[in-house]
Amino acid sequence: MADPIRTLLASGALHTVFQPILDGATREPIGYEALTRGPDHHSLNSPIALIALAAKSGLSTELECACIDSALASYRRLRLKGRLFVNVLPQTLLDWDDFPEWLADRLSNAGIDPHDVVIELTEHGLSEDETQLAAAVVPLRALGCDIAIDDLGAGSSGLKTWSAIRPDYVKVDRYFVAGVEQDAVRTEILRSVVDMGRVTGCRIIAEGVENREQFALALELGVDYLQGYLFGQPARSPTLDMAMLESLETAKAGITADCAGHLVIQIPGVDAAVSVADVVEMFRKEPTWTALAVLEKERPIGMVHRDDLLIFLSRPLHPEVYNRKPVASVMNRAAVQIDARARLDQVSRLVTARTAGRPRDDFIVTRNGRYLGMGRTIDLLRHITAQQIQAAKQSNPLTGLPGNREIQTHIAQWLACRRSFVACHLDLDHFKAFNDAYGYARGDQVLLHVAQVVTHAARPRVDFVGHVGGDDFVFLMRSQDWSLRLTAIVEELEASLANFHSVEHRKAGGLDGVDRDGVARRFPLLSASIAAVEIDSRKPVTAEEVADALQATKRAAKAKAGCSCMLAVGNEITDLSVMVPKVVPSPLSQMGLFAVGAG
Repeated sequence: MADPIRTLLASGALHTVFQPILDGATREPIGYEALTRGPDHHSLNSPIALIALAAKSGLSTELECACIDSALASYRRLRLKGRLFVNVLPQTLLDWDDFPEWLADRLSNAGIDPHDVVIELTEHGLSEDETQLAAAVVPLRALGCDIAIDDLGAGSSGLKTWSAIRPDYVKVDRYFVAGVEQDAVRTEILRSVVDMGRVTGCRIIAEGVENREQFALALELGVDYLQGYLFGQPARSPTLDMAMLESLETAKAGITADCAGHLVIQIPGVDAAVSVADVVEMFRKEPTWTALAVLEKERPIGMVHRDDLLIFLSRPLHPEVYNRKPVASVMNRAAVQIDARARLDQVSRLVTARTAGRPRDDFIVTRNGRYLGMGRTIDLLRHITAQQIQAAKQSNPLTGLPGNREIQTHIAQWLACRRSFVACHLDLDHFKAFNDAYGYARGDQVLLHVAQVVTHAARPRVDFVGHVGGDDFVFLMRSQDWSLRLTAIVEELEASLANFHSVEHRKAGGLDGVDRDGVARRFPLLSASIAAVEIDSRKPVTAEEVADALQATKRAAKAKAGCSCMLAVGNEITDLSVMVPKVVPSPLSQMGLFAVGAG
């Protein structure tokens, strides 16, 4: 059983192919994943076949060593620019105590800086004992290597391992990337992984990116890096299709007004070997600096605070003992480090959580793990306050929902990204007559109720709900079950709007009033008309065409008495409200999810 593997290893027939990992913002490779292949046109060409046979033969460690040797030799020979991602089975780290020393020797012989190497631990082989694995990666980090979790989501223990070893990179399994542009569930999972990455300070890599839609959506969700056939298949000498990359929609730089990068103060870091006396002199020359990041090969390893250092050196004999020592000997290793692309709300949580009990005004901002600059809590608070003020300006003052500007921005972005979604416009029927009879305060209660109904029915962070003004609401739905959510809205409004009328008007089925032309007439009770238009991502559509389609569909909805919802798909209009049972009160009201007005 062992002969084929032994023969293969002895012959040196293994070879390494590389697949680029790209920064979505710059469209440049930040590194390459090394993948091992057997001889071409051989039954052991496949890595799956290689690994399986080696495991049966008890030669997994020997195979892994040969794979790493091949990867290091090829990486050096090709002089690839960027980091080298190397796969290592978790069990290897647990069973082979001397692996870090072996790797250090191999890196030294190959002339490769350990800081350029990322060890990928595949989730397929993650141990149930995350504590042991966390201990096993400590020597690798001490060597200078970064740690990545590969294929997150393919196994059962990925999140536990993430929490235990705090990786520098997390690679999301291709299952969650394939079809993400058409699957709201996968979109939400990927978005959640990105959020966890921001909070834990690790970078997220989306594997299996194969088309432009996946590329655009991954960037929109905040993924740091991307890997897949769209950029290049694994090859012995990897190349990038620059024409294709240039044709992709230009990504934003990744640092916007709502990200930590916007808070950066350009204060130089100090090398870990710089003496304490030299750091004191730097603080003396720059009295506005309150802290300095301590770096090792451009990567922050701690921070030294001005006040703490001066107090420390004021003690007897401390200047004589420490002035000549490196600043790393007196730095704070628990300094807060935050990725430049973290949202301000995440930055706030990180700063608050990591400085609990000992507040600090300074934190370190990084980009791709390298030092970018310093940030200060006072600037963070200032920007969050400005954000809140700006959001308030752009929101409807009554409901607090995003206003017309945000609605138009969302529609334009979703159309530009070729998203499939359903655009909806809701307005109230006979609302003027209701306001005339009951007053604007009562009318505001109705509007707040409608906003609550729509918001509760929409899926958070997947769907979008806006309030144009008055009794006009626009909401955009990407949820897979959007039709059920729309019918739930109609059902709830059908059951609840009448309750805002008096008992007398409810019994009469309407009220007397004056229309917009000043003519006295009888008006029915409040109802809502919803126009919905399905947007197909495969067809180019403009915002004006969406507005025209909504207007035409709205006329069909208004033509029907009572609460209605008309859906336009192409040239056909379907009445979704026929699916709504006429039950009062509605199930949602019975569950206490919505509060309705009393008669």
